[in-house]
Amino acid sequence: MNQLGAGGADSSAAGAELLSAALLALEDQVILDAAAGFSAAVRLERQADALGDEALLMRARLCWIDMRRRTGDVPGAARQIKSIHAWARKHGDRRLQARAHLVWAGIERLSGNPANFLRHARSAVELLDETATAHMRIWHRLRLADALAENGDLDAARPRYREAEEVARELHQWERLTVVLNNWAYAEYEAGDYPQAGEVARRMRDHAVARGYHFDADALETIGAIQVANGEYAEAEQTMQVCIARYNRVGANDADELAEYLLTLARAQRGLGATDRALASLDAARLQCTERGLREILVRVLQERAELHAARGEHTEARAATQAVIAARDSVTSPPRQTMRFILHAISQTRRVLPGGQRP
Repeated sequence: MNQLGAGGADSSAAGAELLSAALLALEDQVILDAAAGFSAAVRLERQADALGDEALLMRARLCWIDMRRRTGDVPGAARQIKSIHAWARKHGDRRLQARAHLVWAGIERLSGNPANFLRHARSAVELLDETATAHMRIWHRLRLADALAENGDLDAARPRYREAEEVARELHQWERLTVVLNNWAYAEYEAGDYPQAGEVARRMRDHAVARGYHFDADALETIGAIQVANGEYAEAEQTMQVCIARYNRVGANDADELAEYLLTLARAQRGLGATDRALASLDAARLQCTERGLREILVRVLQERAELHAARGEHTEARAATQAVIAARDSVTSPPRQTMRFILHAISQTRRVLPGGQRP
């Protein structure tokens, strides 16, 4: 009888160990297919529930909350995250607290709350200890750097980017290093420090070329934005069409991607004088924003719409769009800022040559 009981306990422990490893595989990677990640996390949650292991249950639930955010249900993710954090804090689970704050930071970023984005990103780093994984040591510092940059404190962000870069190099986390360098370069670009942006971007480009990385939809969006800034509107429209086609083929990495892509496409089309196409792109971008609760991006979409109507001589529509901007801005806790791109940004030094000789 005792032997059977011991065997059952051993079996349960083995099951919990396997489930913990499966959860770690979700927690410690950048999942490209968020919908598939959501389904996997839900399956693991059911397994944790069957085992009666509450800690594993909470880890699985946090995974699918993050996937829920990335697939577009930002309000739903916001409603769920508080209970995970409360459980982790009550039970003294420091690593789960850190992960919860990181997910919460992403929710606040998409909701247009940069101050809260920074608060949770800072907590996610402060909670790191000896149990933190290599992914956490890099990713949490990167999120904090991004949050500091988005809040206009690049002087404080730079040491965090540098720390994330050093840890990534030390641990040979090459894919994550590419993301760190891109985020850093883009932050410098946004702040107007173009020499520093170029220096970081060159390190990123050299690293990516050496390892055969190719630009994804996010990088193409940045290329398109730079082309718009340089007045290369036809090239930018073509780049963004390729970008959106690639997005449609691969799928979403985060909830705000398609809205950003459509907004950049609309700016290129307005520059070309193709105002009908631009208006259609903005309509599609606005639908993405309203469906997914993307308040900060919505402000910029409406601003572009007001400028487009003015360019078309539609003054009544321009005034109405301006009023919509004011109303949307009131729902955001601080003035609108360009949303940070988190995966493989390429700035001006990388916009013409792609690894392998490809062109956008």
